[in-house]
Amino acid sequence: MNRRLLLAAVSAASLTAATLLAAPAATADAPPFVPVASGFDAPTHIAFGPGNSLYVASAGLFSGNAAIDKVSLSSGAVRRVATPHGFSPGVDVLGNGRVFFTLSEGEGPEEGQGPTWLKRVNASGRVTTVADMLAIERMYNPDGQDPDAPDAESNPYSVLALPSRTIVADAAGNSLIQIRTNARPSVLTAFPTFAAPGCQQANPGIGDVCDPVPTDVEMGPDGYLYVSGLGAEVMGHIYKVNARTGAIVQTWGDLPPLTGIDVAADGTIYVASLFTDQVFRIGSGGVTVADIPAPLDVELGHGMVLVSSFAGAVFSVSPGAFS
Repeated sequence: MNRRLLLAAVSAASLTAATLLAAPAATADAPPFVPVASGFDAPTHIAFGPGNSLYVASAGLFSGNAAIDKVSLSSGAVRRVATPHGFSPGVDVLGNGRVFFTLSEGEGPEEGQGPTWLKRVNASGRVTTVADMLAIERMYNPDGQDPDAPDAESNPYSVLALPSRTIVADAAGNSLIQIRTNARPSVLTAFPTFAAPGCQQANPGIGDVCDPVPTDVEMGPDGYLYVSGLGAEVMGHIYKVNARTGAIVQTWGDLPPLTGIDVAADGTIYVASLFTDQVFRIGSGGVTVADIPAPLDVELGHGMVLVSSFAGAVFSVSPGAFS
């Protein structure tokens, strides 16, 4: 899933999002979701930071101006952290305040594949390059696809910052890439294609199967990685991955295309689907659903369930919203 394909996909959701935002979103005594901050341009991913802060990666799909913003959850104030030049969908933060984000340059309607990067912002606001993601994709080609086929190279869509390594979910490369300081980057996981009705139309270059298209990666409380998959906009999946070996140990399928994921301390999985205006909660009691306008990502922390919306806002979702 490169920038051009994402633009086409989210344009279909924009009318629905605008309609839902214009309609009453709450009852008098139990609002299902309330805005925490707004004014973002397609906030594809969000991440809690040190203190009572939230970081927002605005992809810049409409203005052409991507941004990494820091939101004070106490006051609602928004401070610009970085203004990347390109499409910047992923963000994560370490406890020391070091911010990591992903970036794709080019990929306009006439440009094709451009450079892709993992970047870092330090406390003073200085941006440095951590890894050349396109070079890594071309070195390993994890999914084995023809690099000249549409959407076959690199789109680093999500990042997970860990104390000893950083993991990038590359949506176009269908892989998790592991990056360590002073070490050669490596492919942690290459996700398999799958067969489903509609794959031939969705992925004409690879036969009767669909690309998994990983869109988000998070560390669960059990020490496993949890990954959401867009599934070529045909069928979404959740993958549980051994964080050390990269082996896929469990897969959930038959879901709508998924754009974000997080896991609660008790193991309950939350996944967002932009395409159905829903956030799914998957736990021991089964599956419950909250209707949220055009959700792109979901993040858990500080006793809250936060959801970023394609319409440009971040919402706090109440437990009663799920039914």
